[in-house]
Amino acid sequence: MSIIGRCSIMAGSAYHGAAMVARRRCALALFTCQRIRTSAMSIKPFLKLLKNDQLTAFTGVNILFKPFYRLAYLSAAKQGGLLDLLSEGPASLERLAALYCQDAKAREALEAWLQLGVRLGFLQLRDGEYGLKGLARKLALPQNDAPLALLQEVAGLHHKLILNTLEKLKKGELWSLADQDGELIARSSRALEVFLTEAIDLSFPVSGAGRLLEIGCGSGYYIKYAVTRNASLSAIGLELQPDVAEVARRNIQEWGLEDRVEIENGDIQAKIPDEHFDIVTLYNNIYYFPVEERVAVLRHIGKFLKPGGFLLLTTCCQGGNLGIEVLNLWGAATASGGRLPSADEMVDQLQEAGYRDIVTTSLIPGDRFYAFKAYRGDFS
Repeated sequence: MSIIGRCSIMAGSAYHGAAMVARRRCALALFTCQRIRTSAMSIKPFLKLLKNDQLTAFTGVNILFKPFYRLAYLSAAKQGGLLDLLSEGPASLERLAALYCQDAKAREALEAWLQLGVRLGFLQLRDGEYGLKGLARKLALPQNDAPLALLQEVAGLHHKLILNTLEKLKKGELWSLADQDGELIARSSRALEVFLTEAIDLSFPVSGAGRLLEIGCGSGYYIKYAVTRNASLSAIGLELQPDVAEVARRNIQEWGLEDRVEIENGDIQAKIPDEHFDIVTLYNNIYYFPVEERVAVLRHIGKFLKPGGFLLLTTCCQGGNLGIEVLNLWGAATASGGRLPSADEMVDQLQEAGYRDIVTTSLIPGDRFYAFKAYRGDFS
């Protein structure tokens, strides 16, 4: 046989062998595809749900899932320390597992938790490292601690409040201050900072010696703002919750204001008015007092004012946004508190308590957050 003939036979054999291999691979691929191939789903189940008046319910419930998951995830990321950790930079699964896991099963759970964060849009996985993304990255910034704390408050206290209030009422129970995280509330209260500082700017003198009493001072931030704005102003911050009062003391020391500001732990209702002030403030805490006791409380507070002094009271009022409605629920369902007032009701109570020249200012246009400036009257 010629060289050409042999080459033809060899080529034919090689082609035939290659074709056989190719056919086998195609057959295997076809078999695999048949195993995982899906067909278009019939619309009959959906028609059945529609007929049974269930489709809208299922669709509506499904829409609620993602916002709930996102809220819970961000709150857990902060509580578990992941938000703070990743704010310093991306981290590998190995590094995170060393911090959070004790065995292989825990590592599997951690990886699934991180994968959920990726799906929710809060984490990104690049080159084997997890980093913050989108809203999570924004909330990790120090200047956004107030909205982060507000998110934690909603995921924790608000969720618990809505979920368990009816059961507590059936048992004859109410909520108490011990059910809230005082330090978290002090952080979240700064979400209204730009509006409250505006009220201070509108009401407080920028110069001249003065004495301030802030009732329910929280973290002490608004005292800091006031005494920094007016270098001749000194203050006492009164805080009911001991742990929050300690936070305020630490903050005042860190800010270098301990020579002008004193923090006390106590109840305004038990405090004797043996010192008088040019300004007394009550920021966002009138609902910590029962409705029927508010006139008496306001009258007692007025006794701390010097002649010509004024009270600056801020509060959310009835008819506001959903967050305000939850705040109204918290006040109404707390044993030592009460529902939110209406704006007109607040003015009436101040007048009944003996204040004069009351000025009401809307701090958030279109919502129900107000400042009430009221001057000392007759508190005998």
